[in-house]
Amino acid sequence: MKGYLLMAIILLSFLSSCTPVVRQAVITRKENDISVVQKGNKYFSEEEEKFIQREAHALGIPIPDREEIRRFVDYYLSNKRSFELALQRANYYMPLIKPIVKKHGLPEELALLPVIESAFNNFAVSRSGAAGLWQFIPSTARRYGLRVDHYVDERFDVIKATDAAMRYLKDLYNMFGNWELALASYNCGENCVTRKTGGLDFWKTQSFLPEETRNYVPAFFAVLLLARGPDQYGLSVRVDGISIAHKILEKETSTEEFLLRAGVRESTFKDLNPHIKRDIIPAGTYVYVPREEGKSALEKVERLPNGARLVIRE
Repeated sequence: MKGYLLMAIILLSFLSSCTPVVRQAVITRKENDISVVQKGNKYFSEEEEKFIQREAHALGIPIPDREEIRRFVDYYLSNKRSFELALQRANYYMPLIKPIVKKHGLPEELALLPVIESAFNNFAVSRSGAAGLWQFIPSTARRYGLRVDHYVDERFDVIKATDAAMRYLKDLYNMFGNWELALASYNCGENCVTRKTGGLDFWKTQSFLPEETRNYVPAFFAVLLLARGPDQYGLSVRVDGISIAHKILEKETSTEEFLLRAGVRESTFKDLNPHIKRDIIPAGTYVYVPREEGKSALEKVERLPNGARLVIRE
C-alpha cells in the first residue's frame, strides 16, 4: 500500500479535534517494556512529553527520536491553513471511521492514519494508482474484497474501504507482531518490509527502508500529538461530522432514478458517493444519503472543506 508520507507532508495531513484520548491498545503486544530509541533534544513541554509516553505505551511502540517528532510538528504548523483544512476533513469523516476501528478491536489511533495517507481527502489519487482515504492500490483493494472496475471503485467508499483497511492492518500486525513493522508495511507493502528488514526489529533495520517509510512512525506520533488538542497549537478545525445512512440497492438502478426517488441533490450525491463512477448503480452497491432530512442536512454535507477533489501528485 502506498500512501506516500512525503506526498502527505506536502499536503499537510492532520487530525481531528474530535479524536478521543487514546486508550490502551486492544491487541496483545509482544514487547514487555517501552524504551527510548534515541535521546534527541526533546523541545516538548511536560504535558506533551507525558502524552507521547502514553501513546507509546498504548501502541507498544518505542518512542522515536523526539527531534524527529518535533520536526514533523513544526513542519505541519508552519503550513497552518493547509493543516487546518485536513483537520476539518478528518472531523467530517471521524463519525464513520471510529466505530469501524472499534468493531475490529484495533487501537483507536489507527483511525488517524488517513492524515498521513491522504490528508483525509476521499477523492485523493496518486500517480501509482493508490486511491481514497486509505490509499489502496487496486490489487490490495481486491484482495480485501473491494470492487474496483469501470462502474464502482470501492476504494472511495468510506465505510467499505475503512473496513478493508482495518482487516489489512490486523493481518499486518499478526504477520510482524508489532505496530512499527505493521505501519511500515502499510506504507511500502509487506513484501518490501520483509525483503528489506527480514521482519526483524524496525529500529535496527529501518535504514534499509525507503526514507518516507522510516519517517512514518515519528510523523504518526506528531499527528497524534496535534490531534489531541489542536486549539493548543492555534488551529481552528471546528466542523460538523457527517451523518449519513447507507442503502444497499437490490437491483441495478440509474442514478437519475435514485436521485428522484431519494430526493437528494446531484452534487450531494456525488460528494457522498465518489465510488459510483457511471450513471448506472449496480445491484449490491452501497449508496449514501444524508441521515437527516431537510435543508440543514444538505448544508452540512456541502460544508466539507474545499479541496476534496484534489489529486495527489507524488
